Amino acid sequence: MIIPTIIRALLEENSVIINGLGTFSVKKLSSKINEDIIYPPQNIVEFEYSKNVEGFDFVSKLSKWEQIRMDEAQTQVSEWLNLLEKGLEHNKSLFFDNFGTFSKDFSGKIVFQSMLVPQLNIETEGLDPVFLFSQKKDTTPPIADKPVIDKRTFLVKKTKKWDKFWFGFTIAATAILLVVLFLKGTITQFYKINFANKESAVVIEEEEITDTTAYICNEVEDVPIEIDTENTTVSAINKSTDKMTESDHIYLTYHPGKYYVIAGSFLKEEDALRHIKQKKLDNYHAKLIVQPENPRKRVCIGVFDNEKDAEIFATHIDKNYWVLK
Repeated sequence: MIIPTIIRALLEENSVIINGLGTFSVKKLSSKINEDIIYPPQNIVEFEYSKNVEGFDFVSKLSKWEQIRMDEAQTQVSEWLNLLEKGLEHNKSLFFDNFGTFSKDFSGKIVFQSMLVPQLNIETEGLDPVFLFSQKKDTTPPIADKPVIDKRTFLVKKTKKWDKFWFGFTIAATAILLVVLFLKGTITQFYKINFANKESAVVIEEEEITDTTAYICNEVEDVPIEIDTENTTVSAINKSTDKMTESDHIYLTYHPGKYYVIAGSFLKEEDALRHIKQKKLDNYHAKLIVQPENPRKRVCIGVFDNEKDAEIFATHIDKNYWVLK
């Protein structure tokens, strides 16, 4: 919804400002010749990142074209910006069809690479690149007759070269073998001191992590999730639903030090509850995270004691889900 509105706004104006993100503008590229190919003129979208830029014209256009209130239009823009930020935290880039690709540079700024937008290039529609046929003449001088080489001389030189190679290889291999035999006792003792203890520690560590358990959000009773660290799979242990009572609360208190798998973030409670119903997140006993300093309603489907298990569980359910620390 946001991308089509940006393109439509660019058809009316040369630039569009989105608060908290930056400015999109249209750049006209002239026709050019590159490597015997004539490229027609085209319009592309440029983007300048700025968190401090301000402008409300885009929100008003979205409200007018979608026939929604101004506050609803602002909410849609904010949710799209939040999804863009979260998406770039878990992916190197985000591609939008018929628009372009968003990514982050080494400094953390959001950058945009435009593709050819059909709506902005109606005037040049149907113009394809034209290939030019090169008129250059072959100025390579004719190859002179090569002198005749006596094959017997060539074979003698080649044989002598291989004889030197094998002689040197034999000397080197013999020297290495003598050094290994001389230092055999020292090498054995070094291995026992430095590697034997490490191998024992690795075996102990593997035994400790074979039984890892996390828990789904449920304030009445925690539902364990068995994480198979060998096959990296996550499966929920089914619990009898007759133990659940009508006193279950939809809200879950946030505790620092825990890791919460988030399946969605909303400004309104009814939107969060609708998301739980549409995505059938009741199977995971979905709850709404309560944070006094944050008014957003975050849908939680799992609570873990460590970040790695939380990320494995989130990726297994949906790659767009993320972890709240």
